[in-house]
Amino acid sequence: MAVILRLQKMKHKQPQKEENVTIITEKMVSNELAIYELMEGLGPSLTHSSPSERCAGTQFVADSLHALPKTLLGKQEIAFIMAFCIDRLKDQHSVIPSVIYALLALVEQANLEDEEIQKMLRAIFKEVHCQSQIMTDRRNLFTLFKYCVLHKIKEIEGMGSDFILGFISSMDGEKDPRNLVLLFSIYPMIAQSVPVGPFTEDLFEVAAAYFPIDFVPPTNDPFGISADDLIFGLRQCLSSSPFFAPYCIPLLQEKLDSDLTSAKLDSLHTIVSCCEIYSSEDIRPHINPLWASIRREVIEGASTELEQAALSALHAVMLALHRGTTTTATRETSNQLTNFALMECLGHLTAPEQRLMFPSASLLLSLVSVAEGPANTICSRVIPLLIQQFKDKKEDIARKNTILILGKFLSQASKFPGMKENNGCLCEYETECWEALKEALQNSPMTVQEAAVGAITIAFKALTEDHLNEAARIMTNLLILSDGKKKTLRNAIINSFIAMHSLEAEVLNAQIMPDILLHIQENSSPNVDGHLLECLSLLTLGTGTVKQVLPVVWNHAEAQINQELMLIDLSRCCQYLNCAKDIISNNIKVAECLEFLTEAWNGIYKCIDFSVKIISLTKSDTNNPVKMLEVLSALCRILVSENINTGSMVQSMVSAAMIDNSNTSSTDLIMDLKNKYDLNKIIKEFNSGETFQGSLLVYVYEGLLMGLRKDIEILNLEYLLAAIRKVSLISQSDLSAQTAAILHASLINKLPVGPSLEGILSTCHSELCTALENPELQLRALNSFIWLTKALVIRGHTQEALWVTKLETLLAHDKLGLEVAQRFQIIVKDHSYAFTTQCFPNIRLLYKQRFFEAKIGILGDIFSSSEGCKKQNAMLAVASLLPCLPSLVLRDHMNRLLPILLQGLQCSEATVLEGIVGTLASLLDQSVAHAAPHISTLMPRLLNLTKGHQINVRIKSLECLKALSSLPSPILLPYKNEVVRGLRPVLNDHKRVVRQTATTTRCAWVLVGSPGTDIA
Repeated sequence: MAVILRLQKMKHKQPQKEENVTIITEKMVSNELAIYELMEGLGPSLTHSSPSERCAGTQFVADSLHALPKTLLGKQEIAFIMAFCIDRLKDQHSVIPSVIYALLALVEQANLEDEEIQKMLRAIFKEVHCQSQIMTDRRNLFTLFKYCVLHKIKEIEGMGSDFILGFISSMDGEKDPRNLVLLFSIYPMIAQSVPVGPFTEDLFEVAAAYFPIDFVPPTNDPFGISADDLIFGLRQCLSSSPFFAPYCIPLLQEKLDSDLTSAKLDSLHTIVSCCEIYSSEDIRPHINPLWASIRREVIEGASTELEQAALSALHAVMLALHRGTTTTATRETSNQLTNFALMECLGHLTAPEQRLMFPSASLLLSLVSVAEGPANTICSRVIPLLIQQFKDKKEDIARKNTILILGKFLSQASKFPGMKENNGCLCEYETECWEALKEALQNSPMTVQEAAVGAITIAFKALTEDHLNEAARIMTNLLILSDGKKKTLRNAIINSFIAMHSLEAEVLNAQIMPDILLHIQENSSPNVDGHLLECLSLLTLGTGTVKQVLPVVWNHAEAQINQELMLIDLSRCCQYLNCAKDIISNNIKVAECLEFLTEAWNGIYKCIDFSVKIISLTKSDTNNPVKMLEVLSALCRILVSENINTGSMVQSMVSAAMIDNSNTSSTDLIMDLKNKYDLNKIIKEFNSGETFQGSLLVYVYEGLLMGLRKDIEILNLEYLLAAIRKVSLISQSDLSAQTAAILHASLINKLPVGPSLEGILSTCHSELCTALENPELQLRALNSFIWLTKALVIRGHTQEALWVTKLETLLAHDKLGLEVAQRFQIIVKDHSYAFTTQCFPNIRLLYKQRFFEAKIGILGDIFSSSEGCKKQNAMLAVASLLPCLPSLVLRDHMNRLLPILLQGLQCSEATVLEGIVGTLASLLDQSVAHAAPHISTLMPRLLNLTKGHQINVRIKSLECLKALSSLPSPILLPYKNEVVRGLRPVLNDHKRVVRQTATTTRCAWVLVGSPGTDIA
């Protein structure tokens, strides 16, 4: 009773209303209040003389219904509310939206009787004029329709044409894109499920009125409705029922004849969609006009997109006809379309020098690809014509085009097995086809040879086994004998062999690979071109070919050096090693290949053995083997990273670095190396770090340790780290020292947290700080210090601040300050292989952004509070970081960065200047307003950079000026003439891309302050 009184006294204000709805819902769920009592309590409001009061009462009922569980109301209660709502549809127009909202809740109730659905829909169609409602109310109504179609389709079917007429009336004239997307989603279900009767054309026309869609979504549309949403939705509507064919196809035909490319594309895509639903009998009456329109679009070739859409439409039409070839009429129509195509296109194929040959061939190929019947009819006419034409024509362009088209027809025809049987077209002309292709390969200019290779590549399945083997032999000879001028032919052959591997692997393994390997073995001299190795690396796919090729390549690499390390050809040895590396990289993810590489072939041992052999033969840096060792290190790194069972081998090499450790000398690996080479001497020199030969051993350890998984524990690693650190400081080779510094940092990055790591870091910090004070070692020490700092920053170690602070203090150093500033970039710049996921580092999420956020303030303060070299170094340090960071991170620090960037625009270091200008251009493009206070400084400096600097600096400076032109006109007008005059010489820059950018920028500045621009 208290609830009833509360309802009668209720004020329809939003907060109180929501509270009351919650209370009522809880009471009804707990059976303390019945729906009848709710209606009785709302009686004064529902029967009030004021429409607004009745509307509020009805809305309260609707809100309460939406809040109730879907299974709460019984059949009688639903019928009672339904009768009330249907009656209220006759009320004043302002009440109807609330009634619709209430009905939307009622139809979702589980106990709703079937007959109630029909009563409700008939009442809606009779009493509610949908298009008179506002958008949200129309959407509620359409949502109600959708629910009924999805869940109450049998009741809707019982309404027949009454529902169709009501739906047409509701949809007719709808313009809101959100509602249209909703309507387009239910329209196909209605067309397919509800008997349309005599209203087929009316139902079609209500959707066809929107074709073609011409919708551009507003900027920053919160609803995300795109033109494609509407286009695809409408397309499904038009193609939803075969009964629409008499009306839809003429409509599409009409739009195909229009001048709008978008309308043509939409029509062609819709034809494809319709052909999936329409029967052959539906399409047959429209074949002639459809063929004429599609042919016109392909022949004219207005755009590639339009041409492809037209060909797809032709294919779909022919496919639909072919599905219905059980009837005589449809079979005749299919033959008629084929004859039309032959009659109009065959003549163009006899003129291969002219443009119309390719579009005509494309039309025929679209029909050939449908089924064996049209394929046999067309190919039996086209293939002999092309063969004879290739024999008769002598011009290169004619022969090239003819052989290309022949390959395409052979490719399409080979998809049908019957074409290769005794009565098939391919069987009849297989010898003549091969003779034409063979002549094009052997006795033709390079352009024709390329066309022949391309034709064979796509027509493998059309050739017999003997012809395919002969083609492989000829192309292999062409590849072997090709010189530097035939790069395109060489690439075409390689691509053909790669395609052959996936289709005819036996031909590749039995014919092509042995021939290439034999040529390499018989011509093991510098005269053997590197393109054969490139070809081998691309074609060696699968365990079988890896076993066949890799040992041969490796043996040739080893054969390039003799006992005195008198290199026959250093670059050639690297070519073989790079070929081996590519082969391993391409196949190592295959488990069977990995097993072969690491066990049967013993790849890691081979890399170590070859590396130690090279090192043992190196007497000085006169024959510098670093490039070979780098490739071997990379190859070993790949093998180690993929193999989880390398711990023992790595441990033996690490222990071998300890001269006083005799326990490890008995391992098979170490004993074998000691028997072959003077390993003890090399290790001793490595530990001393001074000799060139000894420092080269760092490449062996890099290959073994850089790719090692961090969960593999290695004993005595502290000793090896000390030796590597020494190499990084005192090695005679700069490259070895750099490699040692990177390896040292990478290993420390992977060490587990604990006392051992803390002790190593303490030792490193002490040794490197001491070395920084030694004039002879300070540059090497700084390099190691920077890389070790990077290792700590990447993993987010607690000592990160200690190391970075040391670098900040070094910015004031007389000799090292500039070096520190320029190398700050190392901390955030990605390395080609170190600290990548393939090396299993400890990486903290967003470490670059974290480092920048923590240090930009400190570096900015140093820049602001310092003078002279320290100020310059702080500026360079910040500038070196910027190119490696996302622009969104930098944008938040615009006010702090701009003064530093302005100072950096005067930097003489070309690389730093390029990074600064590039970063500035990116920032101004996103947020130009921050630059307004600095405009007087920016203008002359940017204008100066547009002339006489590197091309990237000139382009980015122009982009900066272009971005600045979007500032308010009062700020820019004092500089307009200066910029326009200053850019005039840049219009004659010797680089076209600079001239283009300068033209765009100058035009933007010429328009500054003109009518229509921002003058506020």
